[in-house]
Amino acid sequence: MANNIAFQPMGKTYMLSANTSVQSVTVSADSPVNQYLFINHEKESTGVPVYVRLSTATGSNVAIANATTAQYGIPIPPASQVILTGPQCSGTANCFITFISSSGTPAVYVTPGEGL
Repeated sequence: MANNIAFQPMGKTYMLSANTSVQSVTVSADSPVNQYLFINHEKESTGVPVYVRLSTATGSNVAIANATTAQYGIPIPPASQVILTGPQCSGTANCFITFISSSGTPAVYVTPGEGL
């Protein structure tokens, strides 16, 4: 459930080290939450976005959308932070994040929590 307060981390921070292959990380939180703070520290002038997909299943893969094919994936632009609402996770319910980039090896950090 979203709160109208500043974002409160409620779990461990995970580093998503992206590349051109789909990768996955399993995220859990200390308390039940359904928001995730994504931070891309790559330089805006040289970095590329990292595309992410939140899911309750391990087989749900992200892909980069192009002019001819729509895909599942939300871009996390370089030099930005984004809060996404997704499946609830806790110590007993995991959230699975798949991620990919079009080039390079950008790193994005994700923390489960609540707030704006």
